[in-house]
Amino acid sequence: MKKIVYIFLIFSLFIICSGFTNAFANNEEYYYTSTVEHLFTHCLIAYPEIAFKKTNPMRDNYNIDCITKDEFIKILNSLYQNNYALVDINETFKNKNGKIEKQKIKVPVGKKPLILSFDDVNYDHKKMGLGMVDKIIIDNNGNLATSTLINGKEEISYSNEFIPILEDFVNKHPSFSIRGAKGTLNLTGYDGILGYRTQSKNLINRQEEINKVKPIIKKLKENGWNFACHSYGHYHMNKISYEQFCEEIKLWQNEVEPLIGKTKVYVYPYGEWEVYANGEKSKKHIALENAGFELFCGVGMKTYYSYLPTKNTSKVLFMDRKVIDGTTLRKKDSNLYPFFNPENVYDYKFRPSA
Repeated sequence: MKKIVYIFLIFSLFIICSGFTNAFANNEEYYYTSTVEHLFTHCLIAYPEIAFKKTNPMRDNYNIDCITKDEFIKILNSLYQNNYALVDINETFKNKNGKIEKQKIKVPVGKKPLILSFDDVNYDHKKMGLGMVDKIIIDNNGNLATSTLINGKEEISYSNEFIPILEDFVNKHPSFSIRGAKGTLNLTGYDGILGYRTQSKNLINRQEEINKVKPIIKKLKENGWNFACHSYGHYHMNKISYEQFCEEIKLWQNEVEPLIGKTKVYVYPYGEWEVYANGEKSKKHIALENAGFELFCGVGMKTYYSYLPTKNTSKVLFMDRKVIDGTTLRKKDSNLYPFFNPENVYDYKFRPSA
């Protein structure tokens, strides 16, 4: 009798394993029912030997808010090993007759969906020459790369910023991207976008800069990148008036939207949000909805993707994002361990010890 039981168990195990093997082999998909995780960081420290010089005025800011290129590469490898795969943030929600609803995402068996986003992808003037790249470009072969002026000479690289690094990583590991997704670029507009001075205050060569950035945007979209609004001027939402806030939205619509197209995702600067007041939607939030934004993203180390309630039946779809920066790596934030071990990622070679 025991032999029969053993044979049955072995046969059952074989069937189960065969099923999983076939599922992987056939790229079968299923609807992921858990909350989709969202990680974000800022533009990378491309030249840590420059960024962390004691004479660099941005040194402390970089050490607090940013990660190095080597840290990013280690994080990608760990995410891949832990079976995460990138999805487009726009697949996570849908407008159904004016009501914004969460959507279940189909993913390959064995994969966990992940959103990666990147704040402040404008490469503003104040950071030039201080350890970050100057701009995103397309090289002579049609590939995305970076351009930086180093000692008076242009340096083109494919390994010092998240866009070309992630492009290369997905080329080597196609299963890390679901339906071709890459990341979300959270743009401001006060000093242009992607390293190009497209803002209206640029009275010297604005149109030339606009013409240069358009093919970059087209290439990014073709390669699976998408865009979100991170405000126009990277203000503190609770420190500006309603009138100023509306002017910010107009600047975004007039200067950035014509370049990248409409985006339905709004990412609050500093993670500071104002959705409702006294149980009702705030005037500022209503202004955002009137501008076409449907999903609103904050900052929080605990997973949150749900509806913020108001007094009436109208609710707001809100998603928090876990931050990866020098601070969370240094503190070995426990919320990052499902994704990677901060201890193994931390750049002890270049980061200041104090």
